[in-house]
Amino acid sequence: MSYAVRAPSVLVAALILLAALWVPTPAVAADEPTASFGEDVTTVTRGDVVEIRVQHSQPGTLHIGGDGYGYHLTVALVGSGTTTLTIDTYNSTGAPETYVSGGGNKTLHTGHLSEPIEPATYMMNVTIDGVERAIGQLDVTERGNTSATTNVAPASLNDSDSSVSPGDVRGVMTERTTVAKGDLAVVRLNESGLESALNPDDVTGGANARGIEITLNQLEVRPNREQQTFLATPENGTTVVTDFENDEVFVVWDTSELPLEGDTEEYELQVTLRGDHSDFVDEDTITARSRVRLVEPTVSIEVRNETVYPWESLRVNVTGETTLAPNSVVELRARAPGQPFLKLVPMTVTANRTVSQNLTFAPDDRGLTFPLWVRDYRDETEHTMRILDSEANLRFVDQETDGTFVTISRVNLSVGGFVAVETADEEPLGTSAYLPPGTHQNVVVEFDRRQLVDAELLAIAYADRDRDGNFSVAVDAPYRTATDGNGTDGNATADDNETVGTIVADDAMVRLEPGAKTPTPTATPTATPTESTAETTTETPFPVVERTPLEPAAAGTNTGIPFSPGLTVVALVLTGLAARRLRR
Repeated sequence: MSYAVRAPSVLVAALILLAALWVPTPAVAADEPTASFGEDVTTVTRGDVVEIRVQHSQPGTLHIGGDGYGYHLTVALVGSGTTTLTIDTYNSTGAPETYVSGGGNKTLHTGHLSEPIEPATYMMNVTIDGVERAIGQLDVTERGNTSATTNVAPASLNDSDSSVSPGDVRGVMTERTTVAKGDLAVVRLNESGLESALNPDDVTGGANARGIEITLNQLEVRPNREQQTFLATPENGTTVVTDFENDEVFVVWDTSELPLEGDTEEYELQVTLRGDHSDFVDEDTITARSRVRLVEPTVSIEVRNETVYPWESLRVNVTGETTLAPNSVVELRARAPGQPFLKLVPMTVTANRTVSQNLTFAPDDRGLTFPLWVRDYRDETEHTMRILDSEANLRFVDQETDGTFVTISRVNLSVGGFVAVETADEEPLGTSAYLPPGTHQNVVVEFDRRQLVDAELLAIAYADRDRDGNFSVAVDAPYRTATDGNGTDGNATADDNETVGTIVADDAMVRLEPGAKTPTPTATPTATPTESTAETTTETPFPVVERTPLEPAAAGTNTGIPFSPGLTVVALVLTGLAARRLRR
């Protein structure tokens, strides 16, 4: 019972405590209007177009400038969300509706401008129901000088039927001042404040061109001639391509009809603002200039292996130089007389104005001689190609020799070489002197050592592969015959056909001449004395005395003519015979 009495009092106490702690929440007010700028500070070059983005939760008003700026523009912001305004600062001399787009009603609270809006910092704010909800800033900067750089592009850029885009130009142009006649001179202008003023279809400086004039001026003044100036018009081969999003303008000039006297001609492209039609200047002002050096279009090529030998690859390397624009394409041609083109191959000019191409000819092209040249530049690029075939034959007939040489009756070598002679055991005996390409009769091959026996010998035709005129068994290889019905010879390449085909050779029996055979050695017989010999020996009673002959008398003495030793011996013999007769 005591618990039942106590429980209500505890509950009451808790409710009293909760009531003491509870504080009434005031009623929430309605949502406040909000506004903001996409960028707190928006910058634009005087003469260009600017975008201003405003976010607003309710309809309001955008204010630009004020009475203190000499320019006060208001634009109604309709509804809620984001409103994007576009302001053309160059055309700001007209009614607001002519140069401001986006938003609702436009009102200019100051007088109309006589020139494009002046460079300054203009305050901006957004008001909703008369209460300022956002603050921003519009910076209009002074126009800078327009910079210009000269580039070159291939003439093919103009081949398309569609209009040329900035991406097309950037994709093929290369920065450089030298331009081959016929290519495109591309002057890139980093424009400043010309976005609205520039009319790509008219840059002749008149009212329709808003005072912007682009010309190409001949710099060298020759005797008795006037300096020539060419306006950038379609008739003069000019196209103006704009990319205002990136503040760039490309003046594309076809140089095909420009005068070129001598090896080079110097020109200068100028961008001029004419004071009588431009809202930027009061007098003529050159705002950009860039040089163009016009030269003759030339192409030269070198063929590393004009003569392809049978043992060499059928791949031919062609390199060259040109004055044509990088990304230009020239065509390399090869054609045998009376036959279709062997090759029609494009070559693209590199950034450093070189060309290169590898040509691979077919095995059936061996034996052909034909011209190789670049289309439209034949006189200065023609080379004569010779793809040599491996053909050889020889005739080696039976013969008699003294063992020191043999004679090859007939030798035909398509690319020159040698004839080597060896035994049936492949022992080398000798090699001919170098034989030029063609047919040779009675070729003598001298042996390194004398042959002493009759033998069957083999003569082999060798090609002079290193073309040094000296035979080397390690380098020079035998000629080989064709191996298939297509006429492909075994020496077509150094890599694949080293041992393909049959070696060109011929054998013959070589006998030694009778007098050249080495006789069998025999013992020398001892001579038997004959009677006459003995009689002659015994019948000589007087010995023959050998005496030393007298020395010749010195010149100038009175001595007689001296006897020679032979006369002295004869005299002694005669004296002995005379004495013998006297005794008888």
